[in-house]
Amino acid sequence: MLITWELTRACALRCRHCRAAAIPNRNPGELSFDDLSRVLEELSTLRAHPPLLIFTGGDPTERSDLMRILERSVSLGLTTAVAPSVTPRLTDEVIAAWSRAGVHAVSISLDGPAPEAHDRFRGIPGTFAASLKAARSVVAHGMQLQINTSVCPETYPTLAATGALARELGARRWELFFVIGTGRARDLPSLSAESTEEALVWLARQVPTAPYRITTVAAPQFRRVRDQLAAPGTWTGGPVIKEGRGFAFIDHLGNVAPNGLLPLAAGNVRERPFAEIYRDSPLFRALRDPGRLRGRCGRCSYREVCGGSRARAYAATGDVLAEDPACPFRPEGAAA
Repeated sequence: MLITWELTRACALRCRHCRAAAIPNRNPGELSFDDLSRVLEELSTLRAHPPLLIFTGGDPTERSDLMRILERSVSLGLTTAVAPSVTPRLTDEVIAAWSRAGVHAVSISLDGPAPEAHDRFRGIPGTFAASLKAARSVVAHGMQLQINTSVCPETYPTLAATGALARELGARRWELFFVIGTGRARDLPSLSAESTEEALVWLARQVPTAPYRITTVAAPQFRRVRDQLAAPGTWTGGPVIKEGRGFAFIDHLGNVAPNGLLPLAAGNVRERPFAEIYRDSPLFRALRDPGRLRGRCGRCSYREVCGGSRARAYAATGDVLAEDPACPFRPEGAAA
């Protein structure tokens, strides 16, 4: 199980695609350390293999108690990762301290292979150079490096060069976030269904020789594409983790959602145990039932391993179970 936990919405960057619509100062209603610690204790007892936790934001380094949170998570046996913003707070000393605390991985965003593209996307000059420095520091201190890349019409043409840079930096995973019109990204154009398919086909062809694992966010049809390029009907890509099914998001106020890009709260950890929300809430139960999907997604033979992006369906139609408009596949037998 994978849980992404937004510790705060505060962030000094002004990223054009920010799903959180980050704010300059911390919200006084954020979960306290005691609140966090209680939920961490619960998570550590959920399964024989406790979930992987990714602490994100906003920018988690905006919290003065971040080290306490990381140390508590690691001490409870939770595989712990951090997704920081690259700001002056992210120093080599901070990254070294995370390593000493037992943090498993750190993700750094690169939305292009050069300063012009990345800095324009992130809103602060110099962020690209600082991101390269931070990425090298993560590797130097022995943690796994994940490179995150936002995919939209602006970044799509440079994906190959960005992937090559991730290889050069020693990334262990390259995760591509296909932009959805939520948060600040409401005004940012998304890829067409045809361009999304082209991008996924290209990525699938990189998988056999890539030095890192390639994963996608808000593009679960990557599983279909990989299957079609290999042996159709024989998915071998490992366990399927998607919105509400092995994946959950906790926001800075304690609301539990299926995905950070899907702003629907199924409950709050201040009021109910996380496990109860995840297992029993009508929203999560609906998302775990492919038979409830509508449109092409509901008729598709890949609905068990793909099911379409529920976040994109909701952003486009207001219906969390509608078909994913970013997929051109026709379940009757051919792509559009």
